[in-house]
Amino acid sequence: MKEIQVTISTDRKTLIDEFLKEFSLLATTYDFGHAIRYELRIDDYQTNLLIEELKARGIGVAYGDIVVRPLSLLISSKKSQDNLPSSKGVNREEIFANIGEISGFSFAYLLMNMLAAALATFGLINNDVVVIISSMIVAPLLGPIVLTSLGLLSLETTSYVRKGIFAEFTGIAVTITLGGLIGYAFNYMNPIDLTSKDLGGNPIYSEILNRTGLTLPTISLALLGGLAAGIIVARGLDVSIVGVAIAASLCPPAATIGILGAIGEWGMAFEATNLLLLNILAIILSCTGVFWIFGVKSRGLSKRQSTKVRRLNILWITVVTILIILILIFSGIQ
Repeated sequence: MKEIQVTISTDRKTLIDEFLKEFSLLATTYDFGHAIRYELRIDDYQTNLLIEELKARGIGVAYGDIVVRPLSLLISSKKSQDNLPSSKGVNREEIFANIGEISGFSFAYLLMNMLAAALATFGLINNDVVVIISSMIVAPLLGPIVLTSLGLLSLETTSYVRKGIFAEFTGIAVTITLGGLIGYAFNYMNPIDLTSKDLGGNPIYSEILNRTGLTLPTISLALLGGLAAGIIVARGLDVSIVGVAIAASLCPPAATIGILGAIGEWGMAFEATNLLLLNILAIILSCTGVFWIFGVKSRGLSKRQSTKVRRLNILWITVVTILIILILIFSGIQ
């Protein structure tokens, strides 16, 4: 359940009254003299249409404000018989609120990427799975991809897509660079030999080697992780972003590229790059497709605008799919 608070000036009261009547919505009203507040409760996935309808009337855009709060439990004698349709996903505004600061470039975003890169590099070099998983949790690389996918479902393509791509490129560049610097320092003090094995005959640097080739398990992980990312974000489950970060596994491959470049293993670094690109493209493809299916897109568009957005999405999904196929063809599956 969600609680929606709509506050507007008293002279615009008729707009909300007509809206509530149109969708048979029950609301509690608080009159403050100069302003009036409406409080109503709806199901989780009714916000998609409701928020866009309010914005189409200028609320939250030209005047007034809208507040959305989650309700963990509601016990009420009032039974709503509204005719507000539900969607499979939440509203775009709710998704933006969930991904927060990790959706674009900021000091916090940069700092988190640096911390994640350091953790991933130390974990890879020391073959420590726990530290590697920690880096996946800290890394905010998923947010910009989600922002890019959302931008392609609306007319704000220029601002959202540009912001998302820039943040993603910066985060990956920071991770690769820091991974390379730390890897170079480690290699200087104690040369990293990727062919070395322990007493049991297992590669000492197996975590690095695991990210230098495309196998059926890694391909499946990329595709399923991307699908999980799209579904979880579209459903508004921000708490599960941690699980998606682990499944998507974007940070370790980026740090691996830096380490391999630092020790001169450019061929293996190229293979790690293919794995990283496959993960990113899989998330973009899955998020865009899931958002479209779940109805997470701009509403209130004209027929011409809707056609433009639909064509843009078809083109984008086609391009990303072709890129994934090309990576799989030219990389080969081990």
